[in-house]
Amino acid sequence: MKRIKLLFIVLLVSIIVFLSGCKNEVLTTTKGTVYTTIYPLYSITKLIAGQKLTVEKLVKDGAEIHSFEPSSRDIAKLTSAKAVIYLGLVDEWVKKPLEGTKVKIFRASEGIEFVDSDPHIWTSPRLLKKIARNIEYALTSLDSKNKSYYQENASKLIASLDKLDKEFSSVVKNSKRKEFLIAHPSFGYLAKDYSLKQYSITGVNEEEEPSAQKMKEIVQLIKEKNIKYILVDPNENLPAVKTIAKDTGVKIVNIYGMGIVNSSQAKNETILSLMEKNLKAFEMVLK
Repeated sequence: MKRIKLLFIVLLVSIIVFLSGCKNEVLTTTKGTVYTTIYPLYSITKLIAGQKLTVEKLVKDGAEIHSFEPSSRDIAKLTSAKAVIYLGLVDEWVKKPLEGTKVKIFRASEGIEFVDSDPHIWTSPRLLKKIARNIEYALTSLDSKNKSYYQENASKLIASLDKLDKEFSSVVKNSKRKEFLIAHPSFGYLAKDYSLKQYSITGVNEEEEPSAQKMKEIVQLIKEKNIKYILVDPNENLPAVKTIAKDTGVKIVNIYGMGIVNSSQAKNETILSLMEKNLKAFEMVLK
């Protein structure tokens, strides 16, 4: 009986030592969490970080980036992060809670100039390449041991964006129409890069509803330009768009500005897959 008891104790100690070793192994290989503010940065960072870093975003699915306010829980996440990657302009709120902490903070828009307080620089493939390079720099700074891994992932991403750039250029070149009507003006940088004209129903803030005068002007524009489509992000709730579509007969075409994303998009899409859908949308409305 004593022998059986002794064997049981030895076995129990062995199991505890084994589990303790496993626990330590997990702790030593965990890299920590990199927090991003908005979906475009989250998606790009995940594509470059791959399996080497845990990447999360702070702006909730379905939330509007222009009016988002971090909760106390969000602030706690920020201060305990390995690093934070933010865009600038719409998410400057990340900086103050991090003052005096050891959390590293990186601005993904470094070297890019915002125009007319418009934050949507990620909707242009050309500017998105610059954002990707900035994020690549951030990750290699954080984890130099895996520098070549991040560089390889970033190069693959850049190659995909180069392809998108060429495809957008081809669509514009082969299209008769050089202007488009959109509900929310989130493609101003893309319009500039590809020599297009963007007409919008609302202002930069997604929650803004157009005035009666603005509605009248849009209807007149549709008639003058013979516009047949309105680009609309399906995550935006703009009753005015449906009214204009009903009154003028124009068709609504989905476009993804990515200022708002739903949970399904955040889980199942990437910024590349959404931009591929945007390419198809522009191919339709510019023909």
